[in-house]
Amino acid sequence: MRNILLDFNFPYDKNRIVIYRTFDTEDSIIAPTSSKPEIRSNPVKRYQVTSLDKALSILELVIDQGRDLSITEISQKLGMMKGTVHRVLSTLVARKFIHQNSKTKMYGLGVRTLEIGMDSKREKFLRMAMAPFLMELHETCGETVNAAVWEYNAIRYIYRLESKELLRISTTAGARFPGYCAATGKILLSYFSNEDIRQIYSLNESFKKYTQNTITSVDELIQEIEKVRVNKVAFDNEEALVGVYCVAAPVLNSKGECAAAVSISAPKNRVTANRGKTLVNLVSETARRISSSLSES
Repeated sequence: MRNILLDFNFPYDKNRIVIYRTFDTEDSIIAPTSSKPEIRSNPVKRYQVTSLDKALSILELVIDQGRDLSITEISQKLGMMKGTVHRVLSTLVARKFIHQNSKTKMYGLGVRTLEIGMDSKREKFLRMAMAPFLMELHETCGETVNAAVWEYNAIRYIYRLESKELLRISTTAGARFPGYCAATGKILLSYFSNEDIRQIYSLNESFKKYTQNTITSVDELIQEIEKVRVNKVAFDNEEALVGVYCVAAPVLNSKGECAAAVSISAPKNRVTANRGKTLVNLVSETARRISSSLSES
């Protein structure tokens, strides 16, 4: 370890900024500049920050691999010393861009990648984060389990596990559906203001009647959304499809924003009053656990 003097000269400013910084032997050393601006052939490298470059390389590796990695794997794949990898990871973990699994001690994407990354990467991370909890929910309830996000004034399913029962609800992941008649849609809409909801459904033709239970006006929808905001749970009681019952709950990120909605869908004839209460408790607890894991990541 040693102290290196960094002398930054600004061509159009007489003031000089002098910074002392401790460098690792592996870190790049920036030599003092002369009093006159130096013309360099590669302007990109002139402003390149080595430690930032290493942090981004690690983030890109974890994203591309799509799984948790050990310090040894990261070190080998990127050609970095383990000590450097450990220091960079410590910073990324502290800032929640990387998460360390408390059991395996391996490193994966953190919750901050949800908030500032590309949509496809955020969605991939969200699916990965929810998967263990949704698999457990699927095994426990035995019904179809879903996860959906809001996209272009509709919901889009990003994760789905179908029931093993002969009679089951089947919709492929990636399918889009109107939000006003779906339990997941009502959850996602409950995090919009009433003004935004009115803007989304400003035209009468926005409401297509799928069944006799389908909501057909914005006032009726807002009245339903007010209940969802209080109870933190939403229902689709044969509103989208005849014979289909669905209950959903919100998944929140570290800022308290609704990142997704998770739900259980089942044939209406299998949902008794007691069974309905059980499904509400199961989906609510699963959503709470996923939200907690996102906050801690």
